[in-house]
Amino acid sequence: MSIRPGITQWIFVAAAMVLIVGAGFLHQSLDKTSEDYELIAPGDVVAQEHPELAILTIAPGGLRSVLVNYFWIRANDLKEKGRYFDAMQLASLICRLQPRFAGVWSFHSWNMAWNISVATHTPDERWLWVSNGMELLRDEGIPLNPNSLQLYKDLGWIFFSKMGQYTDDMNMVYKQRWASQMQRLLAAPPYGDTEETIQAFRPIAQAPLDKDPRRQGAQAVQPDKLNEVLANEEIALYAELLTKQGISVDESLLDAFNRFSTDDSISIVRPPLWKPPINSDSDKAIAELINDSEYAQQRNTLLAFVRAQILWNVYKMDPQWMLELMEKYGPLDWREVQPHGLYWVTYGLHKTQELDLNDINTLNTDRIVVNSLKALTWNGRLTYVDNPEDPDAPIIAWTSDWRFIKTTQQEFLDIIDVLIKDRDQEFKDNTLKSGHINYLAAAIQMLYAGGDRKDAQKYLDCIKENYQPKGPEWELDDLEDFVVSRLKSGGRPIPDLARNQMTAALISGFEYLALNRRDEYRSNMRYAKKVYDLYQSRAHARNKLPPFEVVITGVLRDILVRPRSRGLNLPLISRSRIYAAMPNSIQLFIYDPVAPYLARECKAQQIDFAKAFPSPAGLEEFRKRQRRQMFIQ
Repeated sequence: MSIRPGITQWIFVAAAMVLIVGAGFLHQSLDKTSEDYELIAPGDVVAQEHPELAILTIAPGGLRSVLVNYFWIRANDLKEKGRYFDAMQLASLICRLQPRFAGVWSFHSWNMAWNISVATHTPDERWLWVSNGMELLRDEGIPLNPNSLQLYKDLGWIFFSKMGQYTDDMNMVYKQRWASQMQRLLAAPPYGDTEETIQAFRPIAQAPLDKDPRRQGAQAVQPDKLNEVLANEEIALYAELLTKQGISVDESLLDAFNRFSTDDSISIVRPPLWKPPINSDSDKAIAELINDSEYAQQRNTLLAFVRAQILWNVYKMDPQWMLELMEKYGPLDWREVQPHGLYWVTYGLHKTQELDLNDINTLNTDRIVVNSLKALTWNGRLTYVDNPEDPDAPIIAWTSDWRFIKTTQQEFLDIIDVLIKDRDQEFKDNTLKSGHINYLAAAIQMLYAGGDRKDAQKYLDCIKENYQPKGPEWELDDLEDFVVSRLKSGGRPIPDLARNQMTAALISGFEYLALNRRDEYRSNMRYAKKVYDLYQSRAHARNKLPPFEVVITGVLRDILVRPRSRGLNLPLISRSRIYAAMPNSIQLFIYDPVAPYLARECKAQQIDFAKAFPSPAGLEEFRKRQRRQMFIQ
């Protein structure tokens, strides 16, 4: 017996009503379960913040899931079609509906930092989207999902790859903007040894700070912790003097310090012949207070406190973990982006799996730690010069930093130890073999050029003993022969490597000269000239370098005027010794470019400039020749 169509329709309608009523009964239970597992925002938070979404928040749980799934599919489809802005709007909506779902934050941040950014064209636009993607993870995604390791890795990858590598044609913009922010916050680190750099950061890590996640970011400076600092009467007195000049113990103190301080950490980044911007009696009073040696200890305590507070509350970084990274890996300069990639990956493992730094390298599946350290070996020493015309775009450059070689080698060994145990391999057959050999071979060249022949030989012996590599270069017994043979790999010296070798040899050579170690100085100069001649003999005409004397003067100019930009800390008397040792031909080239800066420095230190840096013989005739050549050109 067949059922009439009308009755069938009513049966389906009744069934639908039963299902809807059943869903209604289950709605509260489903929402409670979703909240318990932190898959959705609690209560009506979304409806309060976004009234236009209220209908979604009151919809039955099953229906809401269908809608969210639709949004996900639609957002991914839009991304695949290159409609990044539309995809971003949908992803933002999903973030509000499922704030405890880490995947949506990962999707949304990647879309902004990697996809939308490259669809824009100006430096400001590119940085806006990269920083938006970074801040979305740091300020929202991770606080809402503190146990999601993937979000920490995503954030670390933005610093390590997007900002730190060179595939994005505006990577220099990102590096400049970040360096500018960190210079304003932390100032330049000392250019001394590793321990000096660590000790300079230690007061920040030890400053009073409540690291309760529920308080993080609520205020830039925690009032109760400020009261702890001001319990010291001398510090309170200095803070009161600052307050009378309109300076609070917050970012305004950093602004005044950056503007008026003559401290090395600030003066080192200023352009030569910089003068403090004293435009009023108030500026003069602030400058005097900022530089008064009587209050040095109180000022340093307040600066360390403010920096710790801003690191934690604004940048969401733990100063103590930053210090531990420096103690384990070396003198990290936080103005560079690579240390921040290192920070977020290791901090993520620390927070999600409760690992300390000694355990983290055993789970370093992404190898981002060792890759960050390798990057710091080649470019770990940052030269930074303020750009008054565009403070967000300082002049920055990098030189190699062999202070990271030892810790990078140890990181390699730790990872290899885990690999060979897990896979029952011999050391010489480990999967990092090629990368390890190449790193140590480059480090040997760097150390040799820098005058550290002992460590260079040690790492060469390490390669030969552990890997027994084959080939003519590995059969050479003389260390210098090995280094030169590496320069000739592929038929001709690699330009960047040749310049690195020459620069490192010249810097170390001038340092030896300042210490009156003439034999080491001559050895380094001989090696620099050998590299130069080798490169020139094999380079294409368009890639050839200027005359060797010009290469020398380029490095010498920095060492005489701004030695810390080349990683040296040389007093005027040492620089005078270097200048006096130069042949007349070099003095002629170098005198006019450096004289104004050195004369000012001599005057400030009450040193007779004419005696410390006498003008070279034949200077006037040399100037005439230069003017004639300029006229002819």
